[in-house]
Amino acid sequence: MAEEISPRRKIFSKQEAGDDEPWLVTYSDMMTLLMTFFVLMFSISSIDPVKLEQLGDSVGKALGGTQKKASQTFTMKEIYDKVTTVIEQEQLKGVIEVEASTRGVSVKIPSAISFASGKADLDSRIFPILNKFAPMITQSKFPIAVEGHTDSIPIRSDLYPSNWELSAARSAQVVRYFIALNLPADRFRAIGYAETRPRATGRTIEEANQTEEQRSQNRRVEIIFLTIG
Repeated sequence: MAEEISPRRKIFSKQEAGDDEPWLVTYSDMMTLLMTFFVLMFSISSIDPVKLEQLGDSVGKALGGTQKKASQTFTMKEIYDKVTTVIEQEQLKGVIEVEASTRGVSVKIPSAISFASGKADLDSRIFPILNKFAPMITQSKFPIAVEGHTDSIPIRSDLYPSNWELSAARSAQVVRYFIALNLPADRFRAIGYAETRPRATGRTIEEANQTEEQRSQNRRVEIIFLTIG
């Protein structure tokens, strides 16, 4: 004999629950989206901080977030956008490169417009660029690394016995310039890499320095807004 269903018992369907409390549908959809978002983040081995902030802004707007107050510090995305704008204003697009990576935002300035050959004295042509970077450094929380790079041609002088001293002196000069603009010294680090990290392509340091064009790419100073101190 089949069991009788008591008239007092009521079986709620999913649709009925949704009709009674419609906010549950929106809430569950939002939780699903958030879970998908975090799973995606954990599945990525290296995250571009600029793209991550762009994604965060999009999610924030979708969830009804408000705009950031002007008094707050610049984000990495804003740093990237402002650096790009400065380079365009100075008509140096294609000369100075901006790159976003897991380390942060890197500004690659060739020695051709920043230093004389074999010297560490700053070329006056770079002053307007550094001056416009100063407010970005002031209104951000990121540590700043200044890295000097040379080509593989050896240098021997009374001041610089090798490319190590020259690359370190160049990065230190940039840091000293920023400090002279009343920026806090503890935000900076000056690093010299000599020829050990060429920008030009090549399987070895020697292959990356075979032509003058390659050597020109390698001679540079990089100013990096670091994601990690």
